[in-house]
Amino acid sequence: MELSLGEEILILIRERGPLTPEEIAGYLRRDVGEVREELGYLELDKLVTRVRRGLIFKKEAYDLTPTGLEEAERAYEKLRARANELMQRLSLLSPDELEELLNQYASIIQLMLLLNLIPLELLMLMGLDLLMLGPVVVHDH
Repeated sequence: MELSLGEEILILIRERGPLTPEEIAGYLRRDVGEVREELGYLELDKLVTRVRRGLIFKKEAYDLTPTGLEEAERAYEKLRARANELMQRLSLLSPDELEELLNQYASIIQLMLLLNLIPLELLMLMGLDLLMLGPVVVHDH
């Protein structure tokens, strides 16, 4: 199940408030150039707007427009449904099946964890390699 980068950004801003491109890239483990490009598209679609953040050192950040908030709500519900589906399926799988399933969700597991949609502790108990810098590897206990 994939969310677009734009959907991930909208969800993140919905949850964390106005964010800089660097902060978004850090949260999502994406290249900042890729994030800036996507923010440009979201701005053209009037889903995000630029704001100034900070008292002394003003930083340019992005916040949701009313339309962006509606889109973020839809994307969040989509992500939450996928997290619930993932949690229901986890306990029924062998280690090989678990590894395959988690690899299908690898691109959005980080966001699910960040938003507390899936419990980190459960994944750790199941032997999930939490570095998640590449394919998911499940270790038998």
